[in-house]
Amino acid sequence: MKFKTIVVCWVLLMALCLIPVFIPYSRVQRDMVYYSSVADSVASGETPPDGCTVLYMTDPDYSAKLNSFYKSNALIMDIIQDDVITGKIIWDDTAEIILSARAETTQRALIIWGVAALCGSIILVIIYVSYIRPFRKLQKFTGEIAKGNLDLPLSMGRSNYFGTFTESFDIMREELKKAREGQVRAERAKQEMMAELSHDIRTPLATINATCEVLEVKSKDPDVISKVGVIKAKAGTIDSLITNMMNASLAEVEELKVDPREESSLLIRTMIDNLHDIGDIKVIGDLPECLLYYDPLRLEQVIDNVVGNSIKYAGTEITVEYIRQDSGVVIRISDKGPGVPEDELTLVTQKFYRGSDSEGVPGSGLGLYLADYFMKKMEGEINFYNATEGGFTVEIFVRKI
Repeated sequence: MKFKTIVVCWVLLMALCLIPVFIPYSRVQRDMVYYSSVADSVASGETPPDGCTVLYMTDPDYSAKLNSFYKSNALIMDIIQDDVITGKIIWDDTAEIILSARAETTQRALIIWGVAALCGSIILVIIYVSYIRPFRKLQKFTGEIAKGNLDLPLSMGRSNYFGTFTESFDIMREELKKAREGQVRAERAKQEMMAELSHDIRTPLATINATCEVLEVKSKDPDVISKVGVIKAKAGTIDSLITNMMNASLAEVEELKVDPREESSLLIRTMIDNLHDIGDIKVIGDLPECLLYYDPLRLEQVIDNVVGNSIKYAGTEITVEYIRQDSGVVIRISDKGPGVPEDELTLVTQKFYRGSDSEGVPGSGLGLYLADYFMKKMEGEINFYNATEGGFTVEIFVRKI
């Protein structure tokens, strides 16, 4: 039964208790011993007390007056003298007695009703606070849990009758929240690992493709050329599968872990040297030896992405130049290709965006998006522009410690 129904029933019950107050009161209770003694004293010749009337049969209009008293429901008693009824003694106070009795009865009824109403209200409040409200909170709590909101605590005092019971529900909520957070962390870690592995595998695949292209040009043996073609085709299949897996992983991952720290700038030189096998790379200048703030894994991914794009879209010699600045080092990577349309330069770092010149060229549209994301996490910068003398240039800024 709902609490509102209980309250309504209680109000109706209290209203029914007031009905006797409004019932006409007609019964008069008198002390007949007192009235008989007064009648006897009047019969013996004593003066009648105030509030009563004496009619003797010898009085004029005796019958008319007596009939009027009968009509008013007055108390009429005989006056007997020497065993003979000589008159009537009359108390015409019925209305006053009824009114007084009614007032007294009403007062008592209202007092009893007020006490009962007060006690009932206190009981209803206790029932609501101790039983109904905790269950309503519990109902709301379970509704939020069903919606997946595990951050809403269930506050209940231990002194409450259901305190321990509801505390168990809150413990359940906390355990569910921990389990969900653990599941989210595990799922994110899996997606990050898939994204990282997918991306890292593409670098050796690029080396395989480049080696195959060299063998196709230099080898004169048809059998070798045929086998190289098979290897190149399979590498392309693997690259497509990895691209699909990488797209699915990064579409679900909100954030890839970047761990920038104090590292030597000489590691960057090693990263560039490892790319000589996949393209024609020319290095200008010496890399200044200093301590920089970056994540080696993520910075290598940035450089691989940029160089890999130049190889795919330009196919020309790639120039790497180191520029010393007061606040860090700039790695300028340039090619001599057609560049990027000016109206697309601001879009190249968007997730899954591929330029108008990418038709027929394998790719996922994530390389420069990841490069920009990683550099921001390492408190660095990456900028893109078309060189005035032709070609596309990328400048990667890595800040000093």
